[in-house]
Amino acid sequence: MNKTALSMVEIMVAVVIIALATGPLIAVLSSSNRMSNASIYEEMAVHYGREISDQLLRLSPMLEKVVSDARTLTGDSSITLGNILNDSNFCAAMEAPNPAVKAIPFEVNGAQLPLRLVLSPLDPAFTRRRIQAERLDTSSNSLLNAANYWKVNIELAWVDKNSGRDTPRKVTMGIIIKED
Repeated sequence: MNKTALSMVEIMVAVVIIALATGPLIAVLSSSNRMSNASIYEEMAVHYGREISDQLLRLSPMLEKVVSDARTLTGDSSITLGNILNDSNFCAAMEAPNPAVKAIPFEVNGAQLPLRLVLSPLDPAFTRRRIQAERLDTSSNSLLNAANYWKVNIELAWVDKNSGRDTPRKVTMGIIIKED
């Protein structure tokens, strides 16, 4: 007698084997999707950071005049580029959520300067956009000793709700700017 039909046991075994094989595949696809989302936010953070760094580097030939104007405007001869970039009003404007493209003025000691940074609206997942300037010590380098150099850190942070992590992730970029 020739058997050409499948028994119910054979069908059940085949279904179990297929289920065991597809379970891990679904888990891999889900994990891949979460990783893809994470890389999208990292790419967006790099884009936002580059937007700021490109503008600062493009403005760098004018920064000496901006510092000079800030000194004249405020009457404070000790103002540096670091004072302008670290000004609390300027930093607060950078971190404030903006639903549209926004041009924020550089400020120092409550006085707005004519120069502005243009910022794109942040994706809602982003929780911080910050810059911070610190003077570089060039005293040990005779070639760089004649000018003031600033290391400007640009930090962007976000929370990816789809990743299952509640802790913010961040990207920090650094550029060097010469003040004078």
